[in-house]
Amino acid sequence: MQSIQKTMFFTNEYLKQLRKKRATLLLLFLFPLCLIGLLVGLAAGLIVPTENSPIRVALVDEDGTKESKLISSLLTETTNGQNTIEIFPASGEEARLLIERNEISTSFSLPKNFTDDLYEGESVTIPMIGNPSRPVDSFITKQLVDSLARYIAAAQANILVINDYAKETPMPREERMEMMFEQFVDFTLFTLGKDKLLDEEELKNSATSSPTNYFVLSGWLIVFSFWLLSFYIVLADVESKSMAIRMKLFGVTVGQRVAGRLLVSLFVSSLLGGITFLIIIKLLQVEFFLIDMVRFGLFALLYAFILLCGIALIDVVSASKRIGLFLQCIFVFSVVLVSGALIPTLYFPQSFQDLLPFLFSPIALGWMIDLVLEGRNYANYTSLAIYSIIAFVVVWMSVSWKERWNR
Repeated sequence: MQSIQKTMFFTNEYLKQLRKKRATLLLLFLFPLCLIGLLVGLAAGLIVPTENSPIRVALVDEDGTKESKLISSLLTETTNGQNTIEIFPASGEEARLLIERNEISTSFSLPKNFTDDLYEGESVTIPMIGNPSRPVDSFITKQLVDSLARYIAAAQANILVINDYAKETPMPREERMEMMFEQFVDFTLFTLGKDKLLDEEELKNSATSSPTNYFVLSGWLIVFSFWLLSFYIVLADVESKSMAIRMKLFGVTVGQRVAGRLLVSLFVSSLLGGITFLIIIKLLQVEFFLIDMVRFGLFALLYAFILLCGIALIDVVSASKRIGLFLQCIFVFSVVLVSGALIPTLYFPQSFQDLLPFLFSPIALGWMIDLVLEGRNYANYTSLAIYSIIAFVVVWMSVSWKERWNR
């Protein structure tokens, strides 16, 4: 109980110190808004496309059979006139040259023996060549090719079942092959002819579909992170060495002072963040209800608490204030960068994208985007709650270790 009272005492004292530094508060409020606004505007200008042109994809038919020609023609006709993806036939050499000239995003091919492998039950592989200058377009096309491969696998399974039963009958081989082709045509027309291939999986990139809302929300998260770091640093600078010695003589622990700074930084930053977020919602004209505000606020608080725990951990274990400040800035910048707030995660290398579901900042920003931009009406706080508990335990153990070390 006495430890809690001392923590609340320091929390109140830190709040009084902030009230005295009104000029510093005004600078901390305005400076990140201007700086982050310029950075996010620059990133948006580099990433968001300037025109709403479809993704051009070349289809190379290396098999040349009537089955492969049927798929090529149906894919071309299905995507003709669409605003998302445009598929057109080309030779292998033409596709390579178009990629080198950055005129298309991707090319994929129906390989040789495509039809024979389909009828014989062999695994059918669809090679794909992406444009390194257009990683996002290549990723979207990959989803389309994966969807096509699933349909081909389903068609292959149906055709093989019919073929196995047909082999048990006295049906001639020519008639049996003709029947299999008819089944292939029926299945292909059913899947491709009704646009089901493109509607099977919709990949929405919020950074390009609604860039203004995406980068405004991302900018808010960056500013919020900057406020959390700034207020913690300002409060840490309040203490002098002589004051620290006096507080130690009165039985004040490092953990109590760290807890006070953490609580004040969380409270003040959340207050400023909540006010600016309400203004953003009004400006963007996003339909946001009270329950949505609560969900968003919980994600913001969990994110802020984990971030502050990381900042506090560096403060506790660092021997020098300058080194600690440098590490804290690097830590916050890394958290913001991997979250996708500055550069959307879709632009990260695929190997690194596999790690994003295990990092707290991409999880937090992902749910925030879903709530604000996608209208998600449910939320899952399990991952961030677990990370919060782990962060608290690590900071508490570090503070306890430092207390014993100082003795």
